[in-house]
Amino acid sequence: MMKRVVAAFWQHETNTFNPHPTTLLRFKACGLMGGGDIARHFSGTETDWGSLFEFAERHGWELVTPLHAQAGPSGVVTEDAFEELIGQLLGPLKNEPCDGVFLMLHGSMVSEAFEDCEGEILARVRQVVGWNVPIVVTLDPHANVTFRMADMSNAIVAYRTTPHVDQVNTTQLACQLLDEMLVGGPLTKVKLVKPPLLAGLDSARTTTQDGPMPQILDLAERLTQESPSISHISVHAGFSYSDVFEIGPSAAITCLGDTDKYDKEGNALSQHMWLTRAKRTIEFHSVEKGLAIAESLRGNGKPVIVVDYADNPGGGAAGDDVTILKALLGNGTQTAVFFSLWAPAAVQACQAAGLDQNVALQLGQGGDLKVTGRVKALARGDYLRRGPYARNTIGNLGMSALVSIEGVDVVLTSIASQTEEREQFKLFGIEFEKQELVICKGMNHFRADLEPVSHALVFVDTGHSCTANYAMIPYQHVRRPIWPLDDFR
Repeated sequence: MMKRVVAAFWQHETNTFNPHPTTLLRFKACGLMGGGDIARHFSGTETDWGSLFEFAERHGWELVTPLHAQAGPSGVVTEDAFEELIGQLLGPLKNEPCDGVFLMLHGSMVSEAFEDCEGEILARVRQVVGWNVPIVVTLDPHANVTFRMADMSNAIVAYRTTPHVDQVNTTQLACQLLDEMLVGGPLTKVKLVKPPLLAGLDSARTTTQDGPMPQILDLAERLTQESPSISHISVHAGFSYSDVFEIGPSAAITCLGDTDKYDKEGNALSQHMWLTRAKRTIEFHSVEKGLAIAESLRGNGKPVIVVDYADNPGGGAAGDDVTILKALLGNGTQTAVFFSLWAPAAVQACQAAGLDQNVALQLGQGGDLKVTGRVKALARGDYLRRGPYARNTIGNLGMSALVSIEGVDVVLTSIASQTEEREQFKLFGIEFEKQELVICKGMNHFRADLEPVSHALVFVDTGHSCTANYAMIPYQHVRRPIWPLDDFR
């Protein structure tokens, strides 16, 4: 007999310091859908959904898919949007019994009403299905996993790579854990360990094998192999730009029986997180020093990338800071590409002016940078991801423009967007590999596609809402004491 599994994808990474709320329209702009539309869109793709559909067909699951909802990282989700989407998710659960629930969540969503949205989602699902129906959850490694999330789940499985390129493998493993319970295996539980850390594990980077994240993943694998009653250990670096009580790194042990039996494993994982808390595999520079380093490295036949880490829309920052652009123009920098700047009004001005026309623009927060640029390209902004990160999914910059400002080519977008891959540059006729100097707004994900064809990366911290200097961030709700805000000597 086929097992009826209700599955949903609902992801948002909330930067509570971003003043722009995430409305239902933001989710719709990123492709809100349900039912058969999800299968038509994702079947056969190398995505979470594609992997789930493949597993379900192979194992004879009857899949019910009420919701796919995703919005780019931004401010808190409005209460109306949360209630509308949770209603869509719960509908089929209320209408007909199911054998299992499979939820593909992020783990760091905050709404106007709930600072632990995923915990609220899981609690409402559990209220409908009861405690005898297994619930398996996949998460992003930048999840602020809460004890409520752990209590309401039977298994938690997070991506292991940053940049995230293992969605298929993660989904397959999570499906396997659910299937074992569906065919009569015992229901597992989740033990969560969470040391007093606001940040750590090198922000989950797996770009070098000697970093804290690859090391703890190896530890988690060893601990799993050593105990037949541990099904999986999921590790999360947390998301430092949500001002929530249960912020920070954690590990979730999916196990059998009394969770108190796994204190030894939990302590080993916590100790690793604590001892490596300050280790980073990248170095941050001021704008002036970063640009000077980049200038000294350019001209080697491959692009040098200056990374604006602190104003990264991929971490929920606004994406409209012009600090680096001002410095480039002030230095008289020639032949550079700036990707990208969130500037919807400027995009409209470029559209009105037309190609090859000069246009007066006001850029940055409050329009504090006044420039004149020549419109070199206009684009609708949607693209198919072809790189390793989120391969075969659709990205969207919104209506966009490329303008030349004193020799610097600047991409202006109407949707705040992190730099991801070369397909974004191709929208504007830019061959990334032929550039000498590229400024991008990002943290990690661009590295999957761009780093292999680049000469060097230079990380700059402009002090905005995704700054790596956590002492600059005005936290009010995180639990205390917590490192690095408090002294643990």
